[in-house]
Amino acid sequence: MEIGFYFYTILVMLVCIAAGTISLSAYFVSRKRSHLAVVAFFLFYFLDLALIFQNEYLGQNTDFPLDAFYGIDYPALKTLFSLGTIESLWLIVCDYLDERRRPLLVGPAAAFVLASAGIVIFLPEGPWRQYLFYSMRQVFLLWCLGYALFRYRTAPTPVEKARLRRQRPLFAVTLALTLCIVAEDTFMMLVWTPDPSQTTMLPLYISERNFSENFLMLAFAFFSLREAAGTLRMRFKEPPTSENPMVRQHIDDLLPAYSARHGLTAREREILALVLEGKDNQNIASDLMLALGTVKAHVHNILRKTGQASRQELIQDFWKE
Repeated sequence: MEIGFYFYTILVMLVCIAAGTISLSAYFVSRKRSHLAVVAFFLFYFLDLALIFQNEYLGQNTDFPLDAFYGIDYPALKTLFSLGTIESLWLIVCDYLDERRRPLLVGPAAAFVLASAGIVIFLPEGPWRQYLFYSMRQVFLLWCLGYALFRYRTAPTPVEKARLRRQRPLFAVTLALTLCIVAEDTFMMLVWTPDPSQTTMLPLYISERNFSENFLMLAFAFFSLREAAGTLRMRFKEPPTSENPMVRQHIDDLLPAYSARHGLTAREREILALVLEGKDNQNIASDLMLALGTVKAHVHNILRKTGQASRQELIQDFWKE
C-alpha cells in the first residue's frame, strides 16, 4: 500500500513538472500571459503535493493517531499554495475571456483567503472544519465555471460564442471532476469514520489527499500540454508558410473571433488571412486582383484597428489568440 502511494505521488508530481516546463517553453516562444499562468498553476500544485508527500514520508515510522485524521497541517502554507493554484487558474480564465478589470482579477482570491482564514481561526478542529477548509477550492472552481458560463450566455456576437464553445470539453471535464471532488471530500470527511483498531497507514495517506483533484490536475495537464504543443509548432519570429498544412486550419479557426474583436471588415479579414500566410502586398494584390495602393490602405487599417505597429507584430499578436 505504502509503495503504491509513493509512486502515485511521484507520478503526479512529475506530470506537474513536465506540464509546467513545456508551458514555460511556450511562453518564451509566444509571450502569451496565459502560458505563464499555467506555469504558476503547476508550480503551486507541485508545492502542495510536496507538502503532503513530506507528511507521508515523515509519518511512516511513527504512530498516526486517528484523532489527527481531521487535522489541518500547516494551514497557512496550504492556504498560500491553494491561493497560488486557483488564482493562476482564474487568471487563465480571465485571459481567455479578455477580462482586464483589476477588482475582478484579485477580488475572488481575496475572498478565498479571508474565508479560509476565518474557517481556521474560528471553527473548532473536527470534520466540518476540515471539510469547509478544503471545500473553498471547489467553491473557487465553481466560481470560475459559473463566470465562464455567464460570459458565454452574454457574449455579444455569434462569433464570440463560437470561440467560447471551443472550450466545451475542458468545461465539461472540469465540472464533472469538481463534483467528484466534492463527493469524495463529503464521504471521506463527513461520512467515513476510520477504524481505531486498524494499524495500517491508510488514514495518513487519505487524510489530506483527494484523488479526484489529482485527476483534475492531470486533465489540466493534458489540455495545457496540447495547447503548449500547438504554440510551439507555430513560428513567431517569421510568418508561417503556406507549405505547412496546419497553418490554414489554425487561421480559419482563429480568424473569425480575431476579426470580430477588432472590428475588421470582410475585405480586411480576407487580406489579413493572406498576410498571415506570409504574402507581401504585391502578392496579395495579385491574388485578389486589387490595386497595390488599395492593399496597402487595407493593411494600414488592419494595423490601426489591431493596435500593432508592423506586420510582424500583427502576426505575433494573432498567433497569441
